[in-house]
Amino acid sequence: MSDVNWSLLYLISEWGIRFIMLVYVPQKRTAASARTWLLLIFLLPLPGVILYALFGRIYLPRRRIEMQIRASRTIRRAQELFGAEVVKSDTLPANLTPIVSLARQLGDFEAVAGNTLELLPEYGTVIDRIIDDITSAKRHVRLLFYIFQDDVAGRRVADALVAAVDRGVSCCLLIDAVGSKQALKGLAQVLRAKGVEVHATLPVGIFRSRAARFDLRNHRKIAIIDGRIGYTGSQNITDPEFVPGYPNEELMVRLTGPVVRHLQAVYFADYYFETGREPDRNEISREISATGSSLVQVVPSGPGYRRQNGQELILP
Repeated sequence: MSDVNWSLLYLISEWGIRFIMLVYVPQKRTAASARTWLLLIFLLPLPGVILYALFGRIYLPRRRIEMQIRASRTIRRAQELFGAEVVKSDTLPANLTPIVSLARQLGDFEAVAGNTLELLPEYGTVIDRIIDDITSAKRHVRLLFYIFQDDVAGRRVADALVAAVDRGVSCCLLIDAVGSKQALKGLAQVLRAKGVEVHATLPVGIFRSRAARFDLRNHRKIAIIDGRIGYTGSQNITDPEFVPGYPNEELMVRLTGPVVRHLQAVYFADYYFETGREPDRNEISREISATGSSLVQVVPSGPGYRRQNGQELILP
């Protein structure tokens, strides 16, 4: 072929990519995300489509997506059994009704009353309070964190877990395969040897049949003690300056009341996804007494959901 024909073929291929991706990219994506990818593809068709294939598609194993769908159905059915504290829409102020309804559609959970919330903005205080509650645990401790470091804070929590196991408390730790990579290589082995159950969430690897994309991570931070106390928020189990020179400022909330059961459901769903084993249903107490007057609604998000729950709730 002549140089002119090669140039023409290249030009046709570029425009073919543009037109195909113009139809394909906006499917199941937010408008802002679709615009960004389409702009890149229209400016640089071949590099753009390669980058989109690597990073643009929310790829999880089909098995995990199917399990998420089943988990959502189970959550909705289970709430019918625990309906006493569920807040009915017609009892809410008119300005809150659409927010609660949208949150329920996105994340499956109803709003529940009778809870107590304690905001914990101090980094060190959060670690201390979690350790104190683990130390007081009688039955089980369930932790799910994106980053669990083998540093001072991480080893303190690890020691509390080992001590709890020695008292006969069942302890399980879920940590992200990328965010907690170093701890999984060392500290996790020590914990397993001491009787703490440890699993990596969203494992990666070229030859893993159930591997997830390395940039799609489980960023949840949840602690549940005896099914009665829960923590969630933005703080990981690590020292505040785990990135040298950039001390973290985080916010966690300590929860008691019926909403803890919903945090348990989020945790158990991830446990099921990673192990294929259903947790002990007896661990979820059907009767959690009201501890306060706060109305709380849990809205989980992540790559297993078909929509970007957090963004759609905050920016409707």
